[in-house]
Amino acid sequence: MTDLLFEIGAEEIPAGYIEPALNQMKALFTEQAKKQRLEVHSIYSTGTPRRLTLFVQGLPQKQESVMEEVQGPSAAVAFDKAENPTKAGLGFAKSQGVDIKDLQTKKTPKGEYCFAIKKIEGHGTLHILPDIVTAVIRNISFPKSMKWKGNGLFFARPIRSLLALFGDQVVPVEINGIKADRFIFGHPFLSGQKIEISEANWELYKKLLKQEHVVVDITERRETLRTKITQLMAPYGATIDDEELLDEVTNLVEYPNAIECSFDEEFLDIPADVIETAMKEHQRYFPIRKKEGKLLNKFIAVLNRNESNADTAIRGNERVLKARLSDARFFWKEDRKTPLIKRVEDLKNLAFLEKLGNYFDRTNRIIKLSKYISTRLALPHEEIELVKRTAELCKADLLTQMVGEFPSLQGIMGREYAEWDGEEKPVAIAIAEHYMPRYATDNIPPSRIGAIVGLADKFDTISSCFALDLIPTGSQDPYSLRRHAYGIIRIIEEHGFTLDSKEILYASLDLLPMFEQKTDSHYHPVILDKLVPKIKDFFKDRLFQINIERGYRYDLVNAVLNAGVGFDDIHNFSQRLKVVSDISLGEWWPDLVTVVERTFNIGKKANSSGSVDERLLSESEEKELWRIYKENWQNINSLIDEKKYEEASCTYCNIFAKPVHAFFDRVFVNVEDGNVRNNRLSLMKKINELYSQKIADLSEIVMPNDKPPGSSVP
Repeated sequence: MTDLLFEIGAEEIPAGYIEPALNQMKALFTEQAKKQRLEVHSIYSTGTPRRLTLFVQGLPQKQESVMEEVQGPSAAVAFDKAENPTKAGLGFAKSQGVDIKDLQTKKTPKGEYCFAIKKIEGHGTLHILPDIVTAVIRNISFPKSMKWKGNGLFFARPIRSLLALFGDQVVPVEINGIKADRFIFGHPFLSGQKIEISEANWELYKKLLKQEHVVVDITERRETLRTKITQLMAPYGATIDDEELLDEVTNLVEYPNAIECSFDEEFLDIPADVIETAMKEHQRYFPIRKKEGKLLNKFIAVLNRNESNADTAIRGNERVLKARLSDARFFWKEDRKTPLIKRVEDLKNLAFLEKLGNYFDRTNRIIKLSKYISTRLALPHEEIELVKRTAELCKADLLTQMVGEFPSLQGIMGREYAEWDGEEKPVAIAIAEHYMPRYATDNIPPSRIGAIVGLADKFDTISSCFALDLIPTGSQDPYSLRRHAYGIIRIIEEHGFTLDSKEILYASLDLLPMFEQKTDSHYHPVILDKLVPKIKDFFKDRLFQINIERGYRYDLVNAVLNAGVGFDDIHNFSQRLKVVSDISLGEWWPDLVTVVERTFNIGKKANSSGSVDERLLSESEEKELWRIYKENWQNINSLIDEKKYEEASCTYCNIFAKPVHAFFDRVFVNVEDGNVRNNRLSLMKKINELYSQKIADLSEIVMPNDKPPGSSVP
């Protein structure tokens, strides 16, 4: 077995491109090797801004030989009645390179046919690798690529060198006029050396590069930076609090180093969020905060150099940040001259989506929808007024110079300017909160006001995009509708809001300009027949995916989603799912599932959900079952209405398990008398719906002995 060492040397590749490209290289090589019948023992990838490297361990010296079976003409055509070969038989044997005597006759569904059995010898791996390596390079995709003239090769940055060693031999591959060899290059500033490597040896490769000031292993580079930054922060009691930034700077350098810098204390009168954003987003600096959270006039900059010119690097980084903070201070000063409330009218000049007007129109929709949600939650009048004021001001900071320069500060700057304007504190805080959660691991709005305006904002976005048919497909979600739906679900769950999401969708869609409410107060047919069902399916999928990621069983999620009551009340859905998941671990769970499932399977045949006619009940078991139902349905419904789902489930199971089984054991349902038959079916349906309508449709449950959906009997 022989190893392969493959490096693509390039001009500086953007940090965010590197790890996705390395993952693709591994997958592409594995796929190509499998196609070429090459078994791979292990594969590892790493890289820097100037190189993408693949190390493949344990490749065979040649392909595995295979036997190939080629079907030819039918036996009757290939041989005559005397079993002598015909021209057709001789021609087929010659075309396959085998002797006519070696043809085999086999039975097929179409009769007896001739087959040529050939052994295909494996080729040497060294001669196969050029095609594999070329396919890997040509099929790596980047968010943005550069193209060379004439040959259709796309790559993130120009390729400057190729290292390709199979054992101690150079793989004969050429891309874009660049031939692979056994040379690698050190750090462009600290080394500049061209280094020869004798064989495909991973440890030797890393050692030679390290001697030339390149730490090629990503994990090692990250941990080196972590140690250096932590050491610089330690005297201030600070620690690294941004792993994503650490990951990014790791792939900006080949020689990991860090320096401490500072800025004038006078800039600390700018909001801390602004200073941190200027540092992180524009310069990739690490701010330093004390343990209690106070921002210091210190920061850490990552270097791609050693300490030999540290003073110059410190002065350069401080000068760059000073310019950024000077701009920010100017914006902060100028923006405060115009109160947020006076900016609202100017939102008419900021377009939202085509056919949906501008941000002034959108603000009015958010105000109305926020008030609608507040009313449904029965908020006191004073709080509703705060909600309305928050909704009115929530988008005004989009017109400030600060948000124009730092878009990620939208909402945050709204809070700062609202406080400066003298707005009530709950309003200022809620302006920032209404964008939350901004990403998957972000918190939801802590305040009820921020949560309600956030819901209105997110419902408006989803309704607007669906109305314009801007619906997520596959991995494409340009308007982040999945994130908005996730935010809605979490806000409703964590605040415990009892809301009907379908009714909110009706209200939200009805506010859009293309669906102006008619004089008869009925919703537009497109809203009723098309959009709300589509958006509900979208939310159903989101609820399913989110809860699978949380660790719930897929069949339990489906059971609760498909209950008659549905999932419009998201908080109620989540409560039911948790209870059903908990009781699924109990000893009586199989009995509960059996009752609901058996009554569902036969009850679904009922013509309707009409009442049971006692005069048609003749068997003692069905009479007893009907008596038990009448005596207990109100109690079970009361428990469900009080959201005592576990107690309702236990009561239902204890009451119906034995009499339902007795009914099925002794009563024949499908009798000839249609009235009696349908009466018995209706009884089963009523018992089933008592549980499946308001808690969960347990016919969706897959028990250990059941076959999974889609399986067939062999």
